[in-house]
Amino acid sequence: MADPLSVAASIAGVISLADVVFTRLVKYGKAVKNAENDLKELTKDINRLGGSLDSLSRLARALDDGSFHRNFRMDYIDDCSETLEEMKEKLGKIEVDSAKGKLFWPGRSSRLKAWREDISRHQEMISTALSADTLQALLQILSHENRRAEEILSEIRDTRSIVSRVDKESRDSKVQAFFLKCNPQENYEMSLQLRHPRTGLWLINRLPKFQHWLSAPKSNLWLKGIPGAGKTVLAGSIIEAALGKSTDSIATAFFFCDYKEPITQSPETILGVFAYQLALQNDDAYKVLVQYYDELHPKQGLPRSPNVSSLEVLLHNILKMYDHVYFILDGLDECGNMTEDVIDVLLHVSIEADNVSGALLSRDEDVIRDRLSGCYVSIEVAAHKHDIMEYVTAQIQERIRVGKLAPYDPELKAEIIQGLVDGAKGM
Repeated sequence: MADPLSVAASIAGVISLADVVFTRLVKYGKAVKNAENDLKELTKDINRLGGSLDSLSRLARALDDGSFHRNFRMDYIDDCSETLEEMKEKLGKIEVDSAKGKLFWPGRSSRLKAWREDISRHQEMISTALSADTLQALLQILSHENRRAEEILSEIRDTRSIVSRVDKESRDSKVQAFFLKCNPQENYEMSLQLRHPRTGLWLINRLPKFQHWLSAPKSNLWLKGIPGAGKTVLAGSIIEAALGKSTDSIATAFFFCDYKEPITQSPETILGVFAYQLALQNDDAYKVLVQYYDELHPKQGLPRSPNVSSLEVLLHNILKMYDHVYFILDGLDECGNMTEDVIDVLLHVSIEADNVSGALLSRDEDVIRDRLSGCYVSIEVAAHKHDIMEYVTAQIQERIRVGKLAPYDPELKAEIIQGLVDGAKGM
């Protein structure tokens, strides 16, 4: 996968959409005699918006010092892009009667007014963002966050390092080594690095099934898709959304299975890592974890290895200390001949506990579908059209900026963008 888009390039990609929309509005304005005032004003609004987006992209590029961590989601830019995509699609279907100079577009007056209101809202937000003097401040304005950037960054440091919060001065390095056979934090960090600034917002912000999962305990999701559909990157966004809900009574645990690493396919490993992560977020839970460790390591006897049954009991005892717990596991299909055992363990945990929300990501395989049917709500994962559109438009705009691609007619640009998006076929 290519390096993630910079913030500036992601913003610049929306300019391509604005160019297409502006060109189509001008075209229809010329074709229609005595075009209504809203159409003329909307054309001016889009022209101003394109200029503001260009200024914002240049500002983001100037402020970028390479130290930004991609935890800010550019929600308002995504909203703007969604409006422009809707306009592009709708305007592309409008027919003009050249003889009568009329637009065949039922309800166009109300739609034009609604678009003007949307564009005005986007323009206001971008104008505010242009006052930022740091990239972090700019991104904070463009996200759906209302707190100071410093507070958000502090929270990010806390939530993203959930696995690494260990008392380094204690004896607990042995406990860590015992339970944390493999550290999922590296996979999580990588999934965020591979993510583009607005990737996955279709799920996180707009899908009711996910919003329900995030808010309601005992709700479970199975996100299934073909290889290359972006499941692991999406897993990072899901983990991040869950971590953002963390409080003293709400906790998150996550894991990444890898067919190349047999240790990640073991039910014992998965349960141990889940228990360890949850124990790190609650002092009483950590005491329970240490007690279990001590039972397996008696002072007057040989150490014993944990088994699935005792780990399940441990995990359920820890779960009782929280109101809501999120479990996220990516790569369920990569567990090989252990897949059914892993599913059984995860089902047992999610069914027995009333405060668990589980999210599993995998390919759509018969054994997984059969086992999860009736217990997990399925969501089809493909490289979402909105995400592909962002990537394609940003890459085109960036290539034009650096001189690798010559500027061309916006309508031709629209055809190229649509061809690439349609040709992606969910990958």
